[in-house]
Amino acid sequence: MGRKVAVVTGANRGLGLELVKQLCSEFDGDIILTSRMTDKGQAALENLKLEGLRPRFHELDITQAASIRMFEDFIKSEYGGIDILINNAAVTYKKGELVPLFRQAQLSIETDFKGTVNVCRILLPHMRPHGRIVILTNGYIGKRKELGEKLQQELDIEKADLYKLITLTDEYMKAVKFGNHKNYGWPDSPSVTAKIFMTALARVLTRELAGDVRRNILINACCPGWMTSQGSAIYMDDDGTCQGVKPKSVEEAAKDVVWLATLPAGTKSPNGQLVRYRSTIPFE
Repeated sequence: MGRKVAVVTGANRGLGLELVKQLCSEFDGDIILTSRMTDKGQAALENLKLEGLRPRFHELDITQAASIRMFEDFIKSEYGGIDILINNAAVTYKKGELVPLFRQAQLSIETDFKGTVNVCRILLPHMRPHGRIVILTNGYIGKRKELGEKLQQELDIEKADLYKLITLTDEYMKAVKFGNHKNYGWPDSPSVTAKIFMTALARVLTRELAGDVRRNILINACCPGWMTSQGSAIYMDDDGTCQGVKPKSVEEAAKDVVWLATLPAGTKSPNGQLVRYRSTIPFE
C-alpha cells in the first residue's frame, strides 16, 4: 500500500485552503491541494510553503470528466489509493452580484452537485479501507423542507438512488429554463437546490456502498456552519449574523470538518448523515 493521502477539492482559498493547512498538522500523510485554476493553486501552495507546510498541488476541475480522470491517474500512479476525500469545490457569489437565474442554476448544479457526483463516482473505487469522504454542504438551507410537498415525497433519501437524484436535478433545470420552477415546488435559489442534493448524495452513496468488501468507509455531508467567508457573506444580514447566527471564523469551522474527515479507523458513525458542529442533524 502506498503512502497515505488526503485530497481537498476547491482548496486555493477560503475554507478549502484552511482545511489543507489543518490537515498538514492533523493527518499523517500527504495532502493534495486541488484547484481548477493552476496559477491560483500554485500561488496558494507557495504561500503555505512560506508557513513551513508541505502539501502538494494538482489541477482538478470537477466540472470536466477529463480533468477528474487525469487526477485519478495521478492518484493511482503516486499512491495507489485515497484515504481522505473532502469535496469542497463549489460556486460562490458575491452579495449583490447580478447573475441571471438560469446561469446560476447551471453553475450550481453542474459544479456543486454533478461535479461532486463525478468526483465521487471516479474516485470512490480508489478509497482505501477506513477511508473518509466528506461532502461540504449547508445544513441551514440544504434541507428537504425547502421543497414543495410533492418533491419532498420524490426525494426520499431512504429509497432514492443516484439516478433519481440526477433525474430530479435535470427536471429542476428544465423548470428554471421555462421560468416555472416555483410552480413545481422548487426553491427560488439555485444554491439552496444544489445544497439539498449534495446533502442527499451522502446518504445515497453510503447505501450504494453497503456490502462493499472494503471495510469502514464513511461518507458524510458536513455543514461547517456560517463562517466569515464569501460563501456565507451572501446570506449575512445587516447586523452581521446569518439567520440570527453569528458566523464563526474559517479556522474554527475547519476544525469540525477535519474532525469528521479524520475519524479513527473502526469508527462506525456518523455515516450517511448530515453533520454540523460534530453532531448529526436531520435532513428534513
